Amino acid sequence: MRRYASIDLELTPLGAWSVLGVPLSELGGQTVTLEDAFGAVAHRLVDVLHATADWDARFDAIEDFLLERAQAGPRPTPAVAWALSRLWDTDGRERVEKLAAQLGCSRRYLHARFREQVGLAPKTVARLIRFGAVRRRIERAPATWADVAHECGYADQSHLNRDFRELAGTTPTDFVTRLLPGYGGVMGDGVPFVQD
Repeated sequence: MRRYASIDLELTPLGAWSVLGVPLSELGGQTVTLEDAFGAVAHRLVDVLHATADWDARFDAIEDFLLERAQAGPRPTPAVAWALSRLWDTDGRERVEKLAAQLGCSRRYLHARFREQVGLAPKTVARLIRFGAVRRRIERAPATWADVAHECGYADQSHLNRDFRELAGTTPTDFVTRLLPGYGGVMGDGVPFVQD
């Protein structure tokens, strides 16, 4: 039996933009190889990782590679960095129109820069962040769905229900009944774990 190992890297959207140096909207919904992402330099990294027996040295090589790529790559537009930070700070409740007005730019400009540097439109990013806030809220303490919707910036409960159906594939109540106590995971997804 042949042994293998893998390394899972999670980059922030703006970190990925700097490291990859390509519009992130071009990568949405795709699986790309290391070579597709980094070109010929990826082969050298793989060779170094194969030749290194020590995991600490492998992690150092990867860190050096990523730092070099990030330093040589494009810098996020300050407007995008600020707007993304503002969306995180407000749990996705800040309106895109307001962000653009505060930055002194158009919604179209902000939308285009977000698609390029984050991979998604700012409204979509806000929606995902807000949905994450709902998830954290329902794990903290029980409340009515109308209260959760209001606290998390939804216009009403029906909008919260719509996001649950579209983003989680289920209703809010069904989602909560499938939460694993103390783990924050969801049971009964029907999605096999990759390593199974």
